[in-house]
Amino acid sequence: MRPGYYWKEALAGMRRAKLMSLLSVSTISAALFLLGAFLLVTINFRSAVSSFKDKFEIQAFLAETCDQHQALVAGSYIREIPGVADAVYISKEEALRRFRAELADKADLLQALETNPLPRSYRVILTPDQRDPEAMARIAEKVQRIPGIEDTEYGRDWLGRFYRLGRLLVMLDVALLLVVSLASVIVIFNTIQLTLYARRQAIEIMRLVGATDGFIRRPFLLEGMLHGLAGTLAGTAVLYLFYRLLSANFGQVTFFTAREFAVLLGFGVWLGLAGSWIAVRRFLRRLPGGG
Repeated sequence: MRPGYYWKEALAGMRRAKLMSLLSVSTISAALFLLGAFLLVTINFRSAVSSFKDKFEIQAFLAETCDQHQALVAGSYIREIPGVADAVYISKEEALRRFRAELADKADLLQALETNPLPRSYRVILTPDQRDPEAMARIAEKVQRIPGIEDTEYGRDWLGRFYRLGRLLVMLDVALLLVVSLASVIVIFNTIQLTLYARRQAIEIMRLVGATDGFIRRPFLLEGMLHGLAGTLAGTAVLYLFYRLLSANFGQVTFFTAREFAVLLGFGVWLGLAGSWIAVRRFLRRLPGGG
């Protein structure tokens, strides 16, 4: 019968403090919505980075004085560098053809050129674990030292900004996680405290007749967990509506996977449990005979 008693008392506690319960659930809902929104931005950013990573390459330009034999030797040296998957030779003609394709309808502008100004180069394809700014800078430096290589290019500036933005998003997520946790725990703490003080006499009588602290504590812990569960469900429901709106207008946007949603839901329930546990522990210690 005890599980039924705990549920009955937890739901009764929420009914007795309707206004505070609503405030608690609303606070958790808003907090989890905000946290979820930032997490989704981070998830979608990381997804975009993963899709772009296949295009993270180094362009190694050959010197004009480099003959064909030296160019082939340079290519073999590039392929021997750890972290390099392959090096694809691009002739002047191939470079011009690709440039024309990129210009598309403006390709006619190149008709005025009397000679091909584009240099020969190697497309340096990297292994997946080397497609980050630090690794690419290290490999580009090694490529640059190879005889016959005049210059290297891999978009160092924009790639660095790209990764700094990713780190900034993660820092914001962590900071928001701490703020959300603190705010939610404080609100649930105050809500459970009010319920406890409203039932102070009944709790004291229960203690006198031999009820353990665990028996007294469990309905209030369950009540806090219900606050966390309801708030998280409401917050993620609103977030899902915004996701549907964005995906309908801006194309493919990633939402939480089932596992990520379960973690977020568990986090909300944990917040409710933490706030209620602190409130009950503090209250029971202040009662006559409390430890």
